Parts: sequence; C-alpha cells; structure tokens
Amino acid sequence: MAEEDRLASTLTMGCRSCAEANLLGAAAGDSSPFVDHVAVPEAILELYRRAIVIDALATPNTFNVDYPPAAPELSGEQLENVRRSGITAVNHTIFAVDVADHERKIGWMKADIARHPDTLMLIERPSDILAAKAAGKLGIILGFQGMEFLTQDLSLIDHFAASSVRIMQPTYNQESDLGSGCLSAAATPGLKPLGKAVVEGVNRRQAVVDLSHSHPQTALDAVEASSQPVIVSHSGCHALHVHPRNHPDEVLRAVAGSGGVFGIYLMPFLGSEPRSASRDLVTRHLLHALNVCGEDHVGIGSDNSITPLQLDAGYFDALESFVAGRRRDGSASPSEGVQPFMVPGLNSPRRLEIIAWDLSRAGCSDQVIEKILGRNFLRVFDQIWPD
Repeated sequence: MAEEDRLASTLTMGCRSCAEANLLGAAAGDSSPFVDHVAVPEAILELYRRAIVIDALATPNTFNVDYPPAAPELSGEQLENVRRSGITAVNHTIFAVDVADHERKIGWMKADIARHPDTLMLIERPSDILAAKAAGKLGIILGFQGMEFLTQDLSLIDHFAASSVRIMQPTYNQESDLGSGCLSAAATPGLKPLGKAVVEGVNRRQAVVDLSHSHPQTALDAVEASSQPVIVSHSGCHALHVHPRNHPDEVLRAVAGSGGVFGIYLMPFLGSEPRSASRDLVTRHLLHALNVCGEDHVGIGSDNSITPLQLDAGYFDALESFVAGRRRDGSASPSEGVQPFMVPGLNSPRRLEIIAWDLSRAGCSDQVIEKILGRNFLRVFDQIWPD
C-alpha cells in the first residue's frame, strides 16, 4: 500500500471511529451530528418561510459518495426530505463522462420531475423560481461541473442549453484543454483559448458561468473573459483555511466585481475544529466572504444531498472506495476521505434554516440573511437567464 493510501485509510478509520462514538464535533448545543431538527426561534422560522432559498450546489438524490446507492427515481424518503427542507431551488449537477451519459442523466432528472409534479419542477427562467416558491415545490436547475467532455465541439453548448442546462462550470479539478482546475500543477495555469471560447459560448446562450473548481488564475481569467456576472457556486475562503478547493480573496473580489455571487459550501475543506468543520466555522467563512465581497455577493452552495448522510459502516466503506477511485484518476483533493462530506450540526434537510439562525446570532440583519439564503443568486439568474 502506498504511503498516501495508508494515511488516508488510517484517517478514514479514525473518522469512522469518531462517528460511531458520536464525536464528530457538533456545534455547541447540538446533542448529535445527526440533526433531525434544531429548535430555532420563531422569528427565524418566519424569515425562512418567506425567503427565496437557493442552494447553489445540491441535489434531492444521493450525492458525492454513492450511499445509499443512487437510483434514477427518487425514494420516498428523499422526496419527504425535499418537502421538509423549505428549499426553493437547487443547482443539480449532471455529472457524467461523455455526451451520451449527460443526455441520459438529464433525461433521468426530467423524468423524476414529471413523476412528482406536486414536489419538483424544472427551472428554466427566473420566474420559475418564484413559481416554485409560491407552490411550495423544489425547483431543479440543471448544471455542469466540468465541460471537458465537449472536446472541441462548442455546438454542444447550444445543444445542452436547449436541454435546460442553465449553469455551466468549464473546469473541474484537473488540468484540461479548457484550462486549469484547482489541483493543476501547470507552470502557467489559467484559462486556455478553448476555455475562453466556452465562456463566451455560455454567455451567448444566456447560461451562468460557474468557477467553483477552477484554479484561481483560471477564475480571474474567466471573469475577464465573461461579459456577464460569474458565480462560484460552492467553495470556501482560502484566507481562513489553506486548501486548493478554497479561493483566495482576489477571486472573491473579482466575482463580486463582476456582479456575481460567491457560494460557501458545507464541506470538510472549510477546516477542522479539531476533527471536522463546525457550524461556527461555516458562519466565519460566510462572514469573511461578506467582508470581502459585500452583502449582495454571498450565498450558499452546500455540495450536499438534501437527505442527511447516513453515517454507518456502509457509508464509510463507500467513502473509502469513492476516494480511492478519485486518487487513482487524479481528481481527489487533499484530505478527501478524512471526514464525511458534510458539516456536523448541519446534517439536516433544514440546514439552511439553521445557518440563518447562526447568521442572526452573529449579528446579520434579516435583509442580509435573506440575500445569502437565495436573493443574491436569484438576482444573478434574473440578470442572465431569458424569461
């Protein structure tokens, strides 16, 4: 076993032991990392009820680690968690290997929406988000994480825009023909000519450019290349925790300067206190982003399933296998697999409501909290998408 694999295995086993002993570092006042509901004040409940709540990277299905295994059709438990969540819309990743696979998975999601019209609806224009809120449904925004599968065929941008894909992220973690991902070791990283053409094509088709997994230089180059606001749907603040998945303040300022939004994720890459990211740490990342970007340019992209993680032996076996595969293909970030892909204390369908309470306790006004919960992302979508 390679030393990296040995270390990852040791850390994962430690993580498994922490979970089984209920020691994953839940925030003060939380009795367990498996949160069914936190008793937030009535004023926050009312704020959350009226808010447009957009999770800029999430899904109603299984996500990241395939446990319990995802199926093309949502389970009854997943649908119930959608209804409980109070979320208005999510950016749902179509993560696939080639054009045919992307088309198939778009078809699966659309079929699931058609099966459950009382719970789900497809989002294609800004007014759809308002309609989802009014109807108490979850809006599904189709998005890409990585567009390397296009190869040189930029006409596929038009094809997938016509198939309702509204958020497009050009690069994933690695180096590609489009540009440098966050793990790139290129001597001169950044957006390549093909990547610039992709950004221009996404602008032309009135979709949103997402720079979450990009190298900082790629993000800066893409902001310069884009004629529209850009977003980082799910990342963290490098100033608070040094990690390649977190962006430096220079990128936060550039995203805000474009008119866009920087979304904070609920992932272990935010840091550890001492074992894992905490609710308080999520709040500190949000407050730092507010300080750098301003209140009109910060949001949340959890990078989670709406359904809480089931932290049992099966999950940790699946996590170990998932991360081992990512290490083999070069897409695994440092420390992947050391902790579950979640924040203890926020392992709940109502996680954004809990964050709203934490922001309120940190001194944020109701207006700022509503902007972070979704109004900021809605403003960008309203500016870019056709209605």
